[in-house]
Amino acid sequence: MVKKTPRYIDVDGYKYCECFVPDIVREAINYKPTEKDVFVATYPKCGTTWMIQTVMLVLNKGKIPNTIEEYFALCPFLEMLGPEEIPNMHGKGCIKIHFPFNLTPYSPDAKYVYVARNPKDCCTSFYHHTKLFPAYHFSDGTFDDFFDLFIEGQTDFNDYFDNLQSWYEHRNDPNVFFVTYEEMKKNPKETIKKLGKFLGEEYSSALEDNEELLDEIVHKSSFEYMKKTTNNLFTEMLNRCEEYAENPIVPRGFRAWCKFNAIAIKEGQGSNGSFLRNGEIGEGKTELSPEQEERLNKRIKEKTQGSDVMKLWENMK
Repeated sequence: MVKKTPRYIDVDGYKYCECFVPDIVREAINYKPTEKDVFVATYPKCGTTWMIQTVMLVLNKGKIPNTIEEYFALCPFLEMLGPEEIPNMHGKGCIKIHFPFNLTPYSPDAKYVYVARNPKDCCTSFYHHTKLFPAYHFSDGTFDDFFDLFIEGQTDFNDYFDNLQSWYEHRNDPNVFFVTYEEMKKNPKETIKKLGKFLGEEYSSALEDNEELLDEIVHKSSFEYMKKTTNNLFTEMLNRCEEYAENPIVPRGFRAWCKFNAIAIKEGQGSNGSFLRNGEIGEGKTELSPEQEERLNKRIKEKTQGSDVMKLWENMK
């Protein structure tokens, strides 16, 4: 039985942290993509920021913004910011979403990159993410509490398995690049080359003709590099949330996010940990109790009956 629950809101049957704005979420669902749009779609904590970094590096030939304003302008979070921020992208970037396929703004001309991560590691990472951001009011929440929510599909962004399977069914679509977190970790160079081919001839050729560029992208998308650089942007964002909450130039959805976090901090909610924590494979198995692992295995069996989706991780110990 769940003893403590993060603060969520319900938007037409779909859960979000209460710092999201319902009408912006609805506008996001109704966005009409163009052929220029590249979406990075994931369930939370399945490699979203890692893939965003990789996509931006490929699109910009190894360059990456180093300020909050420039970085997040190139990867607008559609559910948080809404479509109005997409025209403000100042260069080649991607649109971040956590939508399942059925809610995703879809066009056969747009490109969609989806990253899947094994559910045990996702659950553990999502728990630490929820403790990190004050707006959840979950800084004193336990893993037991969050685990119950996760296996019941009651976290924000709803059920992990529904999201995964909705995209898995489209893994072979010509405009979908489907990859696992574990594959990215095991062979980043090959993943980046395949990604470049998916994004277009210009990027594929650049990577084939320039081994130094490929190595630079591998380095700048590595966990070690991002822990020292990209992670600081998220830390700074939290540290400055009170300032951003009152800045009329800042996008409305981001102001709301900042306002809720700033209020929560004043109410005693801490920011526990870092956005990019360790990036390891198999961490979930070490944090789950034997009973929790049994319950999650049962949930996996129930939710994936009739699907071979779990073969994605059949070689994991």
